[in-house]
Amino acid sequence: MREMITIKEIADQLGVSATTVSNVLNGRAGKMSQETRQRVEEALLRNHYVKEKKNNRGEPQHHLVAVYICLGKKKHVLTDPFCGSLLEGIDRELRKYNRAMVCGTVDDNESFAKVLQNSNLEGAILLGCEAEFCTALVHQIPIPIVFVDSYGEGFDNIGLEDYEGGYEMTSYLIGQGHRKIAFFGDQQHPMGSSLYRFRGLQKAMEEHKLQFYKDDYFYLPQHDNYRHEVLRQFAQNVKKTGYTAAFFISDFLANEAISIFYSKGISVPEDLSVTGFDDNIYARLSRPMLTTVRQKPEEKGKEAVGLLMRRIYGEEVPVGRMRLPTELIVRESVRNLADR
Repeated sequence: MREMITIKEIADQLGVSATTVSNVLNGRAGKMSQETRQRVEEALLRNHYVKEKKNNRGEPQHHLVAVYICLGKKKHVLTDPFCGSLLEGIDRELRKYNRAMVCGTVDDNESFAKVLQNSNLEGAILLGCEAEFCTALVHQIPIPIVFVDSYGEGFDNIGLEDYEGGYEMTSYLIGQGHRKIAFFGDQQHPMGSSLYRFRGLQKAMEEHKLQFYKDDYFYLPQHDNYRHEVLRQFAQNVKKTGYTAAFFISDFLANEAISIFYSKGISVPEDLSVTGFDDNIYARLSRPMLTTVRQKPEEKGKEAVGLLMRRIYGEEVPVGRMRLPTELIVRESVRNLADR
């Protein structure tokens, strides 16, 4: 962890006494000139100086930021490649500000409020919170909160160009000659980032005057047996139904599907083209290697911390809704039907 700058070092930067800096820090700048006080305040902010907190025994307290994730009943959340990269990015960036991360998962959106009641927390970064709960939390919890991949108004969110990613992938498949495309999602009724990826697909289909029917959306439940049965049934009927491509909401689901399809005699991409979303380790371990949409979770983590720290330092910044870019990554899992 980087050592925090001292009062004396800030004083030396400005050519003032350490007492002057201490007086500003402790609200005793009444007799000080406005110019000097402003210079000191700007230096404290610029150097990310944080006044040390102490407990009842006079011992230093850590500056804690809560980082919690809600992905419903999904298993192995903290070892998921996306979540792992996001947490790593958050932790690395927080250490630059001399902060420590308190990390965990919750089962439902209502539980976010319970874990944020800790009075020692300076702020929070939350993933998987639905829009209506985001709005309620920012009014209910007195600490700054930055959300990741939540869509709505009135709260800070670091998101992704999910719509653009879904649109670009679908346009690529169409350009490769695919006209009947199945979409596989992990929510029965798409919400948040999943919804925008799905809408991107729908827009690309519409622009090319291709029909996408309700039955072209396949819900993959969290329960392994149910999810695998959906994939087996799809594989058994794929030639009869005429699908030539399947767009999966994540690389994990796409990679899992490829294995099940193979067990049912469906080869990728010879019999069916398969694409994913994320470009994590699953995309590179897949055989064939997966055509997918790249996002960078560690960048989401970095931006979330930066915005949160501005809130903690009291900077006057508008409610932030940042969307990071995506990138189409073409590998081996899509067959070109256009030249046939």
